[in-house]
Order: sequence, then C-alpha cells, then structure tokens
Amino acid sequence: MTGSHALRSLKRTPGFTLVVILTLLLGSAAVGSMFAIVYGVLLAPLPYAQPDQLVSIGLNGAQQRRMGQPPAIFTTYRQFATSLTEMGYYRTGSTNVSMGDDSAAESVGATWVTASMFTVLQVQPLLGRNFSADEEFRGGPNAVILSESEWRSRYNAATDILGKTLIVNNAQRQIVGVMPEAFSFPTPATRVWLPVKLTDSGAVEDFSYTGAARLAPGATVSQAQSELAAALPRMAELFPRLQSGGSTTTWIDEAKLRPIVLPLRDEFTGDIARTLWMLAAAAGLVLLVAWANVVNLMLIRADGRQLELAVREALGAGRWRLASHFLGESVVLGATAGVLALLVSHAAVRALVAFGPADIPRLSELGVGPTTVGFIALVTIAGVIICASVPTLRVAGEAFRVRRSGLSSRLHDGGRAASTGKSRQRFRASITVLQIAMALVVTVGSALLLRTAHRLSEVHAGFEPDEVTSLRILLPYARYGGAENVTFFARLTAVVGQLPSVRAAGVTGKLPLGTGWIGQETFLIEGGGATPSLPVNVVGNDYFAAMRIPVLAGRDFRRLDEAQSGDIIISQHAAATLFGDPNGLAAVGKRLTLAPGGPSYTVVGVVGDVRYQDLTIAPSATIYRPYVVPTDPSVEPEPRASMVLVVRSSGPPGALVSAVREIVRDLDPTLPIFEVNTMNDVVRASTARLSLTLVLMAVAAAITLLLGMIGLYGVMAYMVALRMREFGVRVALGADPRQIARWVAMRALVLTTSGVAAGFVLYALAAPFLRAFLYGVTATDPLTLAGATAVLAATAALASWLPARQAARVDPAMALRAE
Repeated sequence: MTGSHALRSLKRTPGFTLVVILTLLLGSAAVGSMFAIVYGVLLAPLPYAQPDQLVSIGLNGAQQRRMGQPPAIFTTYRQFATSLTEMGYYRTGSTNVSMGDDSAAESVGATWVTASMFTVLQVQPLLGRNFSADEEFRGGPNAVILSESEWRSRYNAATDILGKTLIVNNAQRQIVGVMPEAFSFPTPATRVWLPVKLTDSGAVEDFSYTGAARLAPGATVSQAQSELAAALPRMAELFPRLQSGGSTTTWIDEAKLRPIVLPLRDEFTGDIARTLWMLAAAAGLVLLVAWANVVNLMLIRADGRQLELAVREALGAGRWRLASHFLGESVVLGATAGVLALLVSHAAVRALVAFGPADIPRLSELGVGPTTVGFIALVTIAGVIICASVPTLRVAGEAFRVRRSGLSSRLHDGGRAASTGKSRQRFRASITVLQIAMALVVTVGSALLLRTAHRLSEVHAGFEPDEVTSLRILLPYARYGGAENVTFFARLTAVVGQLPSVRAAGVTGKLPLGTGWIGQETFLIEGGGATPSLPVNVVGNDYFAAMRIPVLAGRDFRRLDEAQSGDIIISQHAAATLFGDPNGLAAVGKRLTLAPGGPSYTVVGVVGDVRYQDLTIAPSATIYRPYVVPTDPSVEPEPRASMVLVVRSSGPPGALVSAVREIVRDLDPTLPIFEVNTMNDVVRASTARLSLTLVLMAVAAAITLLLGMIGLYGVMAYMVALRMREFGVRVALGADPRQIARWVAMRALVLTTSGVAAGFVLYALAAPFLRAFLYGVTATDPLTLAGATAVLAATAALASWLPARQAARVDPAMALRAE
C-alpha cells in the first residue's frame, strides 16, 4: 500500500489516528528523553584523550568516606606505584577576581591543580600554555589559566591576553593560558585554574585534595587499587609526622585508611547512576505500555475492517498486498510520532539543563545529539514493526482460513467470525493485563517516592530555616589572615546585628545542608581514651541563635573579638557518645585534648543535633570551635578566609541583602558577596534531586495509568460492540439490563484483578532495587501498596463504566436491525 493510500485511510478515522500518534509520542518521547540524559551523564565518553584510561584516586576511612587527601599521599603514590603513568591532584572552591584599577571584585568558581593535571587529561590550551612545575611552590611565579567563557566575557576574546595581569584574591597573577570551552574539569562552574602552592615542611598537611591519574598500558583499576593500598603505609617513611604533631603511622592505622580507585567517569557521576537507571526503567515501561496500547488499537481496527479486506481479496488482492495496508499505516503513524518525539525530547532535555538540580553531573553537556536521534529512530522502527506485525499476521491467518472455508462464507459474515474468536479476545485481554501490571509497578514506585518526600518534609534538620538568609564572603589571602579574618567578621556580625530587622547574625564555616567544609579531628577524653575522628565546624557567637539551634546546656560562645580559644561546644549526640550524657548537663565543664598532644578545651555548652550533610543521614557527633585566633597555630587550623554569614531577620530577604552589601562595602569595597540564599532555598536544594525524580516518576505513572485506562476501555468497548446483538436478544427475552451491565463490569474486574496480580509479581522483582531511594518507608509499605492498587482500581472502574453503561442501554430493535 502506498503512503498516499495510507494517509487517505487514516484521514477517514481521525480519532484513531490522533490516539495512536499521541500514544506512540508519549512512549517514544519518554524513553528518548531519558536515553539522552542517561547517555549524556553515564555513557558518553569524557571529553579527554583515551578517557577509559583515566581514574580517580580517593581515600576512605573507617569513620569517613571520600576524605580529602594531603599532597604527601600523592608523592608517595608517585614513588611506589607503577600501574599509573601520570598522576595529578586538585581541589575546587571559589576565589575573588578583579581586573585591577579599583574595579569591583567578583567571586568565581576556581580549581587548584598540579601542573601534571593537564598532562594526565592530555588537554591542550586554546591559547598559551599549561602550568609549569616551578609555579607549584610557594614563592614561585603567580599564574592563572582562564576558561574560554571567562576569557570571552571578561576580555572580549582578546588575542593579546597572554601575559596580562589578573587580580586573584588581591594578588597579581599572570595569565598564561586559556582552556577551550569543552574543557570543564572538574565541573562547569570552574572559570579559572590556579596552581597548587606546595610547602617543603615535610609534614602531612592540607587534607583537601582529590587525585586523578592515567593507567599504564595493560593495567586495570583493581590492580592500581591493590598497588596503592600497598604503597599507602610507606607514606610514613617519607612523611613521619602530621602537621598537628601526631604520628603518620598511627593516623593511618587508627583511621583504617584505604585508597579507592574508580574510573574517572564514575567519580563524576557519583550516586546519580542508580536514580537515572530507575527513571530509565520507568520510561521503558511507559514505552512498553504505549506499544501494547497501539497493538490493541491496531487489532481492533483490523477486526473492524474484515469486510473491507474480504472485498479486496475477492477482487484479487493477495494476502501480502492486504498486509502491506497495515504496514503503510504503521509507517505513517510511527514516523509522525517519531519526529514529534524527537522535538519533545529536545525540549525536555533543554528544560532539564535550564531548571534541573545543579548537582546533576555533566548537566551542561546534555543534548539531543546524533546518538539520541539514532536511538529514537530505532525505537520508531521497532514500534512500526511491532504495531504492524500483529494485524499483518491476523490478515495472513484469515487468508489461510478463507482458503479452507471459502470466500463466500467470509463475505457473508463480513469477517465477523474472525473477530469473535475466543483466542483473539484472550490475546487482547492479555495485552490489557500486561498494561495494567506495568502501570501498577510505576504507580507503586511513584507513590513510595511521594511517601519518601513527605517523610523528609517532616524531618527536623536541627534548625529553623524560616526567615534566615545566608551569604558567603571570601577574604583575599593577600590582605587578610589570622587575626585580620577574625576582626573583619567580628565587625561584620556586630554591625549587621544592629540592623532594625535583624534578630541574630553569626558566621559558620559549613552551612547545614549547604556549602562549606567541616574538618575532622581526634580528641583525648579527660580520664578516658581517644575519640574517633569527629567532625569539627567553626562558628561565631550568635550562630546558634540565628539558626535557632537550641542550647541545651551551658552557654553560647562569647563575642568573636573576645579571648575564648579554649572553649568548645558539642552537639547532643557528641555528649551522649563521649560522656554518656544524652541531656548534656554533665558534659558541661568536661575537657577534651587535641590528640596526640595539642591544646585542651573546656566544653562550655551542648547544642541540639544538626543534619549538615543530608536530611536522610542521621546527625553525627559534632564539635564546634569558636571563630578565634588559635592558641597553637602549629596544630590548630588558622581562621578561615571563607565564611558564611547567617542572618535571622523579620524583613524581606532582598532588603536585608542590600543592607549587608552596603555594610560590606563600607568595611572593604573590594569584597564580593556570593552564594546568597534563603535557608528555605538551601533545604529545598538539598532535596532537589529527589523532587525531580518524584516529578518524573509521577508523570510516568500518570501516563501508564492513562494508557492502561485507554487499553481497558478499548477492550471492553469492543467486546460490548461484538456482543451487542446478543445483548439485544437477551433484553428482548426479558433480561434485566442491569444484569448485563454487571456482567461487563465483572469482566473488567477480572482483567483488572489479573493485571494487579501480575503487577505485584513484577514489582517483587523491582522492589530490591527501589529500596535504595526510600527514606522512612519500606518497599512493601502496606498503605502505599493499598493506595496504589486503589488508584488503579478506580481508574479501571472509570474505564469500564462507559462500556457497561452502553451495554445496559442497548435497544433490542436497533441491535437486531443492525444485523
């Protein structure tokens, strides 16, 4: 059958044509969009030479996963590991950048790298050169490399940029190179690269780096990990002591350190892989339900056209000629849906890039490229074949039946005998059962994620986010440090605290559920042994008041400019863990000593537990240091240059931010303010990935329910149409129409029950995989399972109501006359 004939045939049935195209569009767009995301994030090769040889080098401990690593560890690996040809390390953060001439500074994303990092990645700059080895050491030349976007926006893509000076944290740096747009290592947020500045102290220090390396020819990831595990203890030979004065050997043994080697792509994708594969599976179920629905519709259309096909066959058309009729229609329908699916997939991916959670790796690289176009084309072709094959086989079977029973009998019954065959009705019913089963699986998954989101909304993070605004400030290293840092933030919080709308203002190194850094330290308990490595956050006075973290016992820190370096505050969980005192009253006055022989501190207060990392992670025992000049700078950290100001105020956040900017400008007009958020936004951002997953699963559930309802309605409506004469005869003989309606409803109930039973079998296979995404609810939660089943049953009842109503209202005279 030619395309023009197929178009004319479909034009005569616009309702059927529209429903099939929309059904195929929903399935193809769902799976096409998810393929573009999965491929872009998980499967596409990294934009570096020979990306399969690149690995990430991490470090895990007994108490902490993915620890920051000191440069000393990479020096050790370089000396003793032979399975890695090149190795580098890096850390990310922010830095203040200006072009000089009293221009305002701007905070931009920065990455500090070793010169070898560019060799590992085998990437050449667009302009200029990479860093040299002498630029890595303190006292060496100050250099900076720009991203292409920074070069174009700040310097208008000037080709004479090399050798010019850029002010980075109030220090002059010479621009030595520009990296191409495709290079976004390690994240697209990086706009400048700076060389690490190493010291020759001979101690293990600066635990803030992540490593990357290139495998030697023939080496494997497991081989490299085994080799690094053997080399790690030898770090004590090269660097016997820690900066804090402790023993390197003791630290390695007590922390139970072990290196983690992963493909670099896995390091970037992190735990997003499980989420994306789950969403891809849900999209695949949507596609299968869509195909099943279209097959049912095509079968009904084929059965309804048996008389037409009988006439064509009587006029000499062969069975393959008749079969090509359905193939032509399937090609037109599938091609139209495929083109539309490509457009919808492109729009969906662009929307995700624009509005999706910022923590999705490789987000900026996503797009509908040739691979995705090819995948959607394959899905379209598969859909055409599937949708055309069943009615084609039906036509071939009917041709065989005609040869046995004679053409005249087929013309006499108009092809009706074929359509009333029990095997054909069972086949259509089986497809409907499968649709209902898959709809149940997606609906249960969506309902469980909804319960998880509800449970997380009930989790108390340990602070009150309402009316709190956070702002990060980074002091330039060239003009601030130590006491200057403390003085600046003391003056800032004092002035901000005097604003009429402000109730409390404080600073913190790590924002709960947000950005920042928490250190890890080991303490000696007075009269007891050593503690495990504990997280240590640095905060100022009134931080707890601004966040409304309750002080359960003792007191808060005093003002930042008062001497209090011997004070510490611990969390309630820390009081229970260290002193067996869940109320905290007995912990006040206790002393902790920085291991192995550092200063001693007095516990002056106990505060409520706070969830710093994730709402799904229980609060850990936390130590709070005051933001002051340390007693012993050789073992205690210097006051940080980057701190978050948290302000609780009664006015609108916009007015508060403007007022704080004015205050900062008065204190130092060169300082920018960045990462400005309300704490409600911070909390929402911490669950943004779950919210996106929930939305996509809910959409998938809605689509599968809709398609399942359409499928059940189609089967029941067609069954009623086939038996309309029988129903008319029954009514004429005195049967109660309500009895006929109940029969139709019972038939729909049987199909629905069978679909639910099959759905629970499928769900039992998927449940173990789903458990990793749940919080506060089990994969077999009875309420959720019952609710999803009730929604499905209600949908099925709605789908079967119209056919049952039609059967109950049959007119015997009209039904008999139709024959």
